Amino acid sequence: MKKKFDIFLWWTFWIYYLEIIYRVFILKNIFSINTLFVFIFCMPFILFLSIITSSFNEKINKLINMLLTFFFIILYLAQIVYYNFYYSMFSFFSLVSGGTGQVFEFWTMILQVILRIWYIFVIVLILFIIFVKFKNKFNYNKKNNNYLLYSCVFLIDLFFIVLSINLDNSRYSLNKLIYKNHVPMLTINKIGLMPTEFLDITRYFNKFMNNNSYKTKEKNIIDEKDYNVLNIDFPNDDLGNYLKNIEPTNKNKYTGLFKNKNIIFINAESFDEIVINKTLTPTLYKMTNNSFVFKNYYQPLYPISTFDGEYMNLTGLLPKEGTWSFREASNNYMPYVFGNSFKNNGYNTYSFHNYVYNFYEREKVHPKMGMEYMACGNGLENVMNCNNWPNSDYEMIKNTIDLYVKNKPFAVYYMTVSGHLNYNFKENDMAIKNQNKVKNLKYSNRVKAYLSASLELEYSLEYLLNKLEKEGILDDTVIVLTPDHFPYGLTCNELNEISTNNRCDKFELYHTSLIIYNSKIKKEEVNNYMSGIDLPSTLYNLFGFKYDSRLLVGRDVFSNNNGLIVLSDRSWINSKGKYNSLNNTFIPFKDKLDKKEIDSFNDEVEERFNISIDILNSDYYNRVLSDENKNK
Repeated sequence: MKKKFDIFLWWTFWIYYLEIIYRVFILKNIFSINTLFVFIFCMPFILFLSIITSSFNEKINKLINMLLTFFFIILYLAQIVYYNFYYSMFSFFSLVSGGTGQVFEFWTMILQVILRIWYIFVIVLILFIIFVKFKNKFNYNKKNNNYLLYSCVFLIDLFFIVLSINLDNSRYSLNKLIYKNHVPMLTINKIGLMPTEFLDITRYFNKFMNNNSYKTKEKNIIDEKDYNVLNIDFPNDDLGNYLKNIEPTNKNKYTGLFKNKNIIFINAESFDEIVINKTLTPTLYKMTNNSFVFKNYYQPLYPISTFDGEYMNLTGLLPKEGTWSFREASNNYMPYVFGNSFKNNGYNTYSFHNYVYNFYEREKVHPKMGMEYMACGNGLENVMNCNNWPNSDYEMIKNTIDLYVKNKPFAVYYMTVSGHLNYNFKENDMAIKNQNKVKNLKYSNRVKAYLSASLELEYSLEYLLNKLEKEGILDDTVIVLTPDHFPYGLTCNELNEISTNNRCDKFELYHTSLIIYNSKIKKEEVNNYMSGIDLPSTLYNLFGFKYDSRLLVGRDVFSNNNGLIVLSDRSWINSKGKYNSLNNTFIPFKDKLDKKEIDSFNDEVEERFNISIDILNSDYYNRVLSDENKNK
C-alpha cells in the first residue's frame, strides 16, 4: 500500500498558496519581511484545520476537508472581488449587518469584475480541481493524527509569534495592529488575510475599542478673536490634553464671506472630474471653473463607500473601520454635523435622497443629524418617479425645490443616485435615457454610459440655477457639490480615457473636483490640498459660524493648515509628496524630506484617525461642550 500524505501538508500548502495569491494580486507586496510574518501567523490556523479534518472517521474527515477547502476558495476570491470594488476587505460587521449585500445587488458588475480578473480565478480553481482529483492521496485516518508533531509545531510557531510581536517596532507594529488599532488593510499586509479575518470576527463579538494614545503637544497661546475656537474646559485625559494644545484653524479673509446665505449641498453619487466638459456639461463646467477653483481636491474611498463618504463630508471626521460610523454617530450628540450646525444657526434644514429611504438606515440617521428627511418610500415617491434604476437626480431636484425655496434661510442636503453603477445601456435607466447625447463620443461603451447617466446631474444644476435666479435668490445661495467617492464601476484605464491625471496611480485615482459656487464670487484658484473631511470646517468658517476647529480633524482649506489627504490604509498625499503605508515609501514632488518630517506627517495621520474614533466611541462632543457652547 502506497504511503499517503499527512493532511497537514495539504493545509500548509493551500493556505499559504491563497495568501500568496492575495499578496501578489492585491497587495503587490510579496518580497518583504511581512511575507514571513504571514507564514508565522497562519500556522495556528493550518494546525487547527489539520486537526478538524482528521478527528473523525475517514469518510467524514474527507467530506469536511473538501467543504473547508472550497469554503476558503469562496472566502479568498470574495475578498479579492470586494477589493476590486472598494479597495478594502469586507468586515464581519458588514456581513451580518447586510452591508455587503449592497455589492451583491449588482451581480452583473461582479461578473464584470470576475471577467476582468479571470486569471486569478483560474489559478485558484485549477489547483482545487487538481486537489479533487488527488484527494485520496492524503491520509484522513484519525489514527494517524500526529498530535505530538502538531504540538511541537504550534509551540515553535508560538515562540516566533511572540518574538515577532515584541521585536517589530515599526510605526504600525504587530503589537499595535493586534492589540490596539483596527486597520484591516495594514493588518492583512502584516499578517495575512486569514489571521485578519479571525481578528475581525473576534473584535465584533468582543466589542473591540481602539486603545489610542497621543503625543504630548506644546501649549498653544490662542485668542478666540483670531482662531475658530470656543472657550472649552477639556477633560484632563490624553485626548483632552492633546486637543486643547493642538493648533486650531485661524480666522481669515474668507471668514463670514457667506454669512446668512442659503446653502445647497449636493453629495453626488460617483461624481468625477471626467464628467466636466465645456460642451457636454456646460453648467458643471461653469460652476467648477468659477468662484473657487480647487486644483488639489481628493475624495478617498473608505470601506462603507457612500455612507463613509457622507460621514466624512458632513461631519469632518474620519470613519471608524469595521462599523457604520454614521449610524453609530446618530446615537451621539453631533453639533458639528452639517444639518445641526446650520439648524443651530437659524436655518431651515432639509435632506433628500432619490433612492430607498431606509438604505443604510438613513431614515434614522438624517433626522438625528438635524435634517427633515425625504426619500423614496417616505414621501419622495409622491413627487417623482422612484421606479427607475437608478432614479433621476433632475426629477428629484426639480420636484423638491419648491418645498424649501421660500423658507429662507435654508440649508439643503441632496444625496444623489443617477451616477451609480452599472454603466451600460441595458440596465441603467439614466444611461439609456441620455444615450443619444453621448453616442458619437469616442470612448468605450462603459465610459459613455457613465457620462450619459451623469447628465442627470448636469440637468439638475441647470434647472437649479435658473430656478434660484427666477426666485431672485441666486446671489444669496451657495451651492456645494462633492463626490461621495470616485466611480469604482469604471477601471482606472477607463477613467484615463478622459482624465488628465494618471488614475491608475494609487493617489491620483481619487483626484477629482469640488464645487463651492456663488454667482457673486470672482474666480479664485485654491491650490491647498483638500478632501471631503475638510468641507465642514471650511464651510463653517465661510458662513461665519462659531465653532471649535480643534474638534474636527478636517481643516479649513483657507486657513493656516498644510493640506493632508488621508487614505483608509493610512497612506497620505500633500504638497510635499505621497507616502504609501503598505511599502513604507515616500515619493517627494520636489524636495526630499528627512525621516523626521515624514514621521511628523505620519503622526498627524495616526492622530486624525485616533481623534475621530475616540470622538465617536465616547460621545465626546456631549462631554466637552458646555450647555452654553451647545447652543452656539
